[in-house]
Amino acid sequence: MICNGCIYESRLQKTEQKCPFCRTPYPDDDAEAERMLKKREAANDPFAIRGVAGRCWKEGNFSECFKYMNQAAKGGDMEAHQQLGHMYLQGEGVEEDMKKAFYHWEEAAIGGHPIARMSLGVIEGDYGRHDRQIKHFIIAANQGWGVAVEQLKMCYEEGHVSKHDFGEALRAYQRAVDATKSPQREAAKRNPELLNVRNRRHDEY
Repeated sequence: MICNGCIYESRLQKTEQKCPFCRTPYPDDDAEAERMLKKREAANDPFAIRGVAGRCWKEGNFSECFKYMNQAAKGGDMEAHQQLGHMYLQGEGVEEDMKKAFYHWEEAAIGGHPIARMSLGVIEGDYGRHDRQIKHFIIAANQGWGVAVEQLKMCYEEGHVSKHDFGEALRAYQRAVDATKSPQREAAKRNPELLNVRNRRHDEY
C-alpha cells in the first residue's frame, strides 16, 4: 500500500506517469488497463483478483464477486478476508454464516486489518463478551484507528472499560497517529488535487 505522502512526492519528482510503488507506467486507456488487469489476474495476483471481485460487485453479480474474493483471500489478501466477512454476514453471494464471517474477520485482523478488528469487537459486544470487545478495540486504537477510540469512549461511559485502560488506549492511539506523520503527508492533505483520479484508477488494477 502506498501512502498519500509517497504519491504526493512522486508527483513533485515528475514521476507521475509511473506507479510510485512498482514503477509500472500507467495505462493510457481502459483497454490497456484491462489488459494489465488480466495479466496480473493470470499470474494469480490476489490484489488484481480482488479488483475483478470489485467489478463483479459493482455489476451486481454477487456470486461471482464471492468466488473471486474467496480466491484473493486464499492468496493472502487481508482486505479480501475483510470483505468476505461482510458477505457472509449479509448473505451476499453466499448463504449467511456468522461463524464463517467471524473466521474471515479473524484472519484479516491477525493480518493487521483494523476494520476487521473493529468488526470482531462489535460482534463480541453484541454477544455481551465485553472483555473481548475491549481487547479488539484497544488493538485497533493501537493501530491508529480513530473509530476504535470513539467506541472505547462509549464503552468507558457504559462502564465496560476502566479509566486507566481508556487512557492507555488514547495514548497508544496518539503515538500511532504521530508515527505516521510526515511533511509529505501533511502537504498531500493540503494539495489533494495531486492525488488524482489517474492514480486511483491504476491502484484499482
